[in-house]
Amino acid sequence: MSLVVELRPLPVTRPWGGRRAAPRFGWADTRAIGEWWLASCQPGHVSPLAQPGIAPDLAAFLAGPGRTQGLPAAADFPLLVKFLDCEQRLSLQVHPDDDCARRQGLMRGKTEAWHVLAAEPGACVWLGTAPGVGAARLLDRVAAGADDEEILALLRRIEVRAGDTLVVPAGSVHAIGPGLLLYEVQQNSDTTWRIHDWGRGRAVHLERARQASLDHPPQPPTREPLRAGRWTSLLSTPAFGLRRALVDGALDVAPEGPFAVLTALSGSGALAADGQELALRPGTTALVVGRARLTGTGLDVLCTDAPR
Repeated sequence: MSLVVELRPLPVTRPWGGRRAAPRFGWADTRAIGEWWLASCQPGHVSPLAQPGIAPDLAAFLAGPGRTQGLPAAADFPLLVKFLDCEQRLSLQVHPDDDCARRQGLMRGKTEAWHVLAAEPGACVWLGTAPGVGAARLLDRVAAGADDEEILALLRRIEVRAGDTLVVPAGSVHAIGPGLLLYEVQQNSDTTWRIHDWGRGRAVHLERARQASLDHPPQPPTREPLRAGRWTSLLSTPAFGLRRALVDGALDVAPEGPFAVLTALSGSGALAADGQELALRPGTTALVVGRARLTGTGLDVLCTDAPR
């Protein structure tokens, strides 16, 4: 049996938040919202279902109808999917990998990826350290009181534009610059070890960050050309996959793992499976279990595949 279940977005305020996502997707919220959680089983931020007759939220769905479909329990749900709406620079931070997370008493690490939906001219991210600089030296300089300018000089700056995709391996120091709207896919962890916060005064976690930081090879952005009527793979990692499609007509959706999370970016259409049909509009997110079919006009969708 196939299922499509619409998930409601959850706004999460952040001090660096912007106002790009709400008007783009027709959401009635005028606040500066840093993150819109699209698919989450995180305690306190569980995605509500648009069809409450099925279950009130994603965790309850997984414990009920989802269990009969072989889906994981909420505690084992492997993904966290968001929009990031960035008006200011995000903190410099790092996430542990699975091994480090277990040593730190956490359930799992956090590899993540960013797909750029909108970027102001000159917008950038910082991913990893500058040539000849290691994470240990960066952390030493932060601990010694280095100012913002010196810290930025120790990081690898990458200018980005709409359509770019970047993988952020767990252990990579990173920060996101202002003027960006991103689709973020990550392992289901909300653990962030903050290294520097650009004067905002929030707590930093230098000891934990030092334990978690790894010197990965440079991770350049990729840009895959999109062709109408077919899926284009944007990335594939052991933790998740991400693909995008432009639909004028019909296209099948077949999750590569036990389920997928599908988000409409623009256009209009429908997602159908076993007699169910869900209308798609910009910003709609759905959990897809089993084979489904997309139909639409000018429909642009992203699909995150759970690990096999």
